Amino acid sequence: MPRLLIVLLLAIAGLCIPPIAAGNANPLVRFFMTGMEDMGEVRQVTTSADDVLRLTLHLSDEDGNDLTGLTLNLRSEAGNEVLTDTLQTDDGGRAYVEYHPVMTGVDRLLVSVDEVEKALFIQVTDQAFGRRMESPEQRLQELPERDDVVSWSVLSGIDTREGRYGLLVPEFNETVRELHRKQVKVQGFMLPLENSERQQHFLLTRSPPSCFYCLPDGPEQVVEVRSKQPIRFTFDPIVVSGRLELLEDSDMGLFYRLTSAERQ
Repeated sequence: MPRLLIVLLLAIAGLCIPPIAAGNANPLVRFFMTGMEDMGEVRQVTTSADDVLRLTLHLSDEDGNDLTGLTLNLRSEAGNEVLTDTLQTDDGGRAYVEYHPVMTGVDRLLVSVDEVEKALFIQVTDQAFGRRMESPEQRLQELPERDDVVSWSVLSGIDTREGRYGLLVPEFNETVRELHRKQVKVQGFMLPLENSERQQHFLLTRSPPSCFYCLPDGPEQVVEVRSKQPIRFTFDPIVVSGRLELLEDSDMGLFYRLTSAERQ
């Protein structure tokens, strides 16, 4: 059965406040995985083609009050199927949507209400390349200590703020800025972005997925990799070298990119 790999960025849970009717409030739109709302807000999702992605949208005003009776318009930028293109929030300020991906690649699910538009970035892959994912216990492992790689504690030791579309924006410190456009080595676990067992464009993360449905790392612990030659996908940690770029305003919500990369 197709599996979801979901990058979850946890939001702070609000207090339970009685719902209010939609008025002139500026709505805040948040995405959650249906049935997994307690795990926090979803900012980016990786899913399989021909799978069904079920999402819960929650709308509130700037004070955290639920907004009811608001009409939402939805569309897939890449032309994937959205079960309904118009929804209305219920008494809890929620609306439910099913997304049916067919075409692989990067997509954005766009939700507009009044003059506000919110986007959820979705990476659609094939069905895990025909591989059965191992159990969390099998995959749980720590990266070995290495002196010749940039430490994840350095890359993740930055501040962030909320930017457009609700994506986090990095505030790089001087230590990290000194690495910009420098040749570095990074170690981590591969997350494929292409429909092949050999990847030339993939993500490298600090730790492997801890379950079938979630990834433990935020964008400060993920590096986008574009390699010179395709690299065979593996569940084991790898080391890649390349030119590190700091991303101040990435549409994908990423902070780091490694170009002209090679596996060591």
